Amino acid sequence: MGPRLHLRSSRRGVSPVVGVALMLAIVVALVAVFGGLLLGIELPGEPSPQYRHQTEHVADGAGNTDSRPYVNITLTGGQIEPGEDFYVVDSDGNSVRWDEVWTTSGPLTAGDYAHIDGFGSDGALNPACEGETYRMVHRPEDGQSSILIEVEIDRPAVGPAADKC
Repeated sequence: MGPRLHLRSSRRGVSPVVGVALMLAIVVALVAVFGGLLLGIELPGEPSPQYRHQTEHVADGAGNTDSRPYVNITLTGGQIEPGEDFYVVDSDGNSVRWDEVWTTSGPLTAGDYAHIDGFGSDGALNPACEGETYRMVHRPEDGQSSILIEVEIDRPAVGPAADKC
């Protein structure tokens, strides 16, 4: 008999069970990624800016030109920088940039306020009468707008201001 060839078995091979488990994990990960892309799942973006505010509706128009009813929106927390894409929008979708109605220029900080009556600098907006809703909307360049402040006027104008509605 001739010499016997002895092949040593390698103990470092991957067992079929481990190979199947790895292949299954890769397939599940790929399906999750492609499924998310196909369903339009997006990664979370930057959160909307947060602000605190106080509103005052002056139904009799006291202190305003021609006694027109008005709303003051006072910023009580947060800060708005010049050039940011903020708009005041009425219930019909008319809008003006925030810097046209705020009573100060530069960054807005606590205590600064917007005066809205639907005349003058904010003449594009509906008058501040019962049933009107004003929204402060952030419209960044990426197109993801968000409503930061919403003010609904739920009282009728009184006195001489009633003629302006």
